[in-house]
Amino acid sequence: MGAWGTGLGFSGALSARADLSASGERGVHAATVFATLSLAGLGWALAVGDLTFRYVATWTSYATPLPYRVGAMWAGPSGALLLWAVALGAGASLASGTLRRGSVLRAWTSALLALLLLAVLAMACFDTNPFLRLPFPPDDGRGLALEWLRPVVLAQVPLGYAAMALVAVPSVLTVMGAMGKAPWRATTQRWALVCWGLLGAAMLLDWRRRYGDTAWADDWRWAPVHAGTAFAWAGASLLVLVSCRRWRAEASILAGFAAFTLALVGLTLQRAHGWEGVHAFATSAMGRAAAWLALAAVVAVAVDALRTLRGTAGVSALALRATHGATLVVAAALLAAGFARGSDVAVREGERVVAADRFGRPWTLSLEGVSTVGRVNVISNVVAVRGAVNGRARAYVTAEVRSLFKGASSAPVDQLQLAGISAGLVQDLRVDVREANTADAVLTVRFVPAASWIWLAGALAVLGALVAALTPARREPEEPAGVPANPDAPHVPDAAAEAPPAVAGVA
Repeated sequence: MGAWGTGLGFSGALSARADLSASGERGVHAATVFATLSLAGLGWALAVGDLTFRYVATWTSYATPLPYRVGAMWAGPSGALLLWAVALGAGASLASGTLRRGSVLRAWTSALLALLLLAVLAMACFDTNPFLRLPFPPDDGRGLALEWLRPVVLAQVPLGYAAMALVAVPSVLTVMGAMGKAPWRATTQRWALVCWGLLGAAMLLDWRRRYGDTAWADDWRWAPVHAGTAFAWAGASLLVLVSCRRWRAEASILAGFAAFTLALVGLTLQRAHGWEGVHAFATSAMGRAAAWLALAAVVAVAVDALRTLRGTAGVSALALRATHGATLVVAAALLAAGFARGSDVAVREGERVVAADRFGRPWTLSLEGVSTVGRVNVISNVVAVRGAVNGRARAYVTAEVRSLFKGASSAPVDQLQLAGISAGLVQDLRVDVREANTADAVLTVRFVPAASWIWLAGALAVLGALVAALTPARREPEEPAGVPANPDAPHVPDAAAEAPPAVAGVA
């Protein structure tokens, strides 16, 4: 069906046959339905633990909880390809519905998106097929790593995949719209804002996931780079800017290709489970320079958008102002969070130690106890710490060290350290466990400024972008009918003048 949609889509676009283009669109709809059924079938095999499938035996085990067994659909590269295909097919089908029936822009957009869908499905069929069988099923599967057995991962990974795949829709709309004369900016702007909002939500989940991970204690702010969403988000930001500014056609086409390339880079990193050298790059001089440059660019674009939107009325304009204002708050909070203050302390149960926060106030920390909890093949050492300022209790946190055991092994095969965090509007108290015994522990205590504002302002920015995308704005003049009522008649060339963008000044 993907090949049908591609072949008929290009035939209809090249020959100006509306009936061929419509048949190609139906092929895309059918391919999306079948890809969804394939993903559901893979999810069922994971849920019931059918170890005759190589994919199921690789990414799950009988001890894996059911939600994470189902979530393993996107844990491996081959399952992620199916999710990519479903998201891209759904985007292609919806994009066809947002354009005027029979128009040249709709015909070419549908054909190009069908070609991308065909490429993804071909990789799923012939490169990394998730439905390969094992000649002899094992007694048990390998299971997921402890890093994946966290509730935030169930939302972070699929949202990132779907959002990065959807960037292809406004990218194609930008390229084909700039090459023709039909109005395209309003539709592209909506799609770009949707992608921007979804990728922003994925970035927040990336940060949240790594914020409590001890291994990422010093560079958790680079998590979206590791997950690839930062690249796709930059591409979506570029498309939002292009759809609101009257750039030359050549510059718009180049921006469309650049945004698609950035989304493809993000998807590649996601399928490869992150960039191995991200930690080294984050601490290098080049990495720090890139971070400062990116932060300055985000601030400059947001300030320019707020200046341009000044005086505009309407729900869409209000939502956009909230989006850009919240983006500035997130940028400032990320900058402030880089100046965390930390210290290592050794404390015994019943004893107290003092640690100074970012503002010089002394915190009294006491070890309330160390507990060991077992869940199937996962053993957790939980350390409880109470913090007080000027004799007044202000925080109670529990840090955790999870160890994964398999079989009769006495040594853990995997280990995950999670920090105990007490959130505050001014600063967060974060406690990481370095060593833990029955009655004493060595802890790393950090005070992170303004971290809560990242989540609060980020959620507001995402909500504002989605509201602006879904709120009716000033319409462009209608595109002339590209296809007469007779489906066998040829296309009429698009000749409408390009209309101004629905909301100016968006970035």
